[in-house]
Amino acid sequence: MENVKLWDYDFLFRTDDGVQEINMPALFSNKRIVMFGLPGAFTPTCSSKQVPAYEDLYEQFIATGKVDDVYCVSVNDMYVMNAWGKDLGIKSLTLIPDGEGVLTSQLGMLVNKPGTKFGKRSWRYSAFVADGIVKKMFIENGINNISDDKVGDPYEESKPEKILDYVKSL
Repeated sequence: MENVKLWDYDFLFRTDDGVQEINMPALFSNKRIVMFGLPGAFTPTCSSKQVPAYEDLYEQFIATGKVDDVYCVSVNDMYVMNAWGKDLGIKSLTLIPDGEGVLTSQLGMLVNKPGTKFGKRSWRYSAFVADGIVKKMFIENGINNISDDKVGDPYEESKPEKILDYVKSL
């Protein structure tokens, strides 16, 4: 899904001041973004490993001078994403509530997770996006066999260290 131009969509964010609508161009235009997707808020790997790891390395991404922000995308609604961010004490990451799976679908990462009864969710990935164009993706193995419940929930390819090394090489 590299070199894909993300198209316009309006996201709803829950903030302390209420509901805020932000569209994709405002999030991605004229910016270099490290973005990662995960199956769901409040889930074990996402909450205990992936999000904290990206939060911990946030300043290293910014310090490269090649990244403007780091986004976490999940097919969850704005209320869940807001509560999850507060629960995890997230200070740096931007949590993107892709409640309808629009962005996730554009990336080809929307999958059905029948083994966990999750319904449609994001496959785990990381991406480097420049001015709304996906330049590089790191996708967990098994996406083509998602209907096989033995695939599990891999977390190797989308680790922050891997995409940080990529960004440093730019």
